[in-house]
Amino acid sequence: MNQKAWWLDVASPTWEDMRAIGKLLHLHPLTLEDILQQEPREKLELFPSLGYYFTVFRAVKSWDTHSGVGESATVESGVDEIYVYLVVFKQGVCTVSAPFHVYHVERVRNKVYDLDNAVSMSSAWIAHGLIDSIVDSFFPVLEHIEIEAAEIEKFYFSKGKASSVNPTMTNLRRMARTRRLVTTLGRVLATKGEVVGRLKKRLLTGEHGVIGQDDVEVAIYLGDVQDHILSLQQSLAHYERVLSQSHQTYLQHLRAVVSRGRSNQDFSVMLLTIVSIGVLPCQVIIGLFSLNVTVPQNSIPDGPYHWFGGMLTLCGVAMILYILVVRHWWRSAKRKIRRSALL
Repeated sequence: MNQKAWWLDVASPTWEDMRAIGKLLHLHPLTLEDILQQEPREKLELFPSLGYYFTVFRAVKSWDTHSGVGESATVESGVDEIYVYLVVFKQGVCTVSAPFHVYHVERVRNKVYDLDNAVSMSSAWIAHGLIDSIVDSFFPVLEHIEIEAAEIEKFYFSKGKASSVNPTMTNLRRMARTRRLVTTLGRVLATKGEVVGRLKKRLLTGEHGVIGQDDVEVAIYLGDVQDHILSLQQSLAHYERVLSQSHQTYLQHLRAVVSRGRSNQDFSVMLLTIVSIGVLPCQVIIGLFSLNVTVPQNSIPDGPYHWFGGMLTLCGVAMILYILVVRHWWRSAKRKIRRSALL
């Protein structure tokens, strides 16, 4: 019967804690330095003389643990990145991480209890369980991105909906937050495939040329994890293209709405200017014939007001001439706009 591997999980250790663990497990000073300084770069380092290999793996906080319900809470909060450090010996595993890592620890521990008699609980199997749990935690976030991308694409590209898009900053922020989420996940997943591939290769080559049956089985499972990572990266690339196209279309629609509003505003200002200028000739005529002097033909009380009628006629003629000039200018301006649009 194979001996079960031990598992030591340490959450947020201090320097004194890591120094004691380092003496107990004979850890290399570089390993202690990476753990205490929160090394962000994912990697796999081999220490054959000390009998272990060291892995840095970046994870995200479980999407189920986000506070609040609905789009505003989940999208605004984004994802919280955590760093998981695995020191894998032949006989056991030591994991070091932040308190949020307890989610993955509990998942793997429950799996260990469920498969206690069916699977040989080697250190490589426990390390695989943690890596698999970390990769699986990306899928709920991907499902949320898929829903957001589908809603945005359906709203902005459905027939008859493009003209009724509400140009508000809320929709623009929604697309920007979703794209930021896609970018964050893509950055976190960037080097995972390489680390898992190196770990799989190490299991298949064996230590000192000796390949165990458990290592081969774990390498097969790690191949499945690699497929999951590749699937996540391809899906994120697809959603990035969809969101990018939707974002550009929405910005173009916003530009059209703003341009239409400016055109209406310019037309209103121009119309007000035309009316204001058109009143000036009439004011000149009315002002000249409104002087406090005696005007011929109007000196007789209750007599005929020929000069008043003539003044009104002159005002009418001035307005008609002004309207004809403005109308000719307006048609010429329209022709120039059409010619520039064709060019």
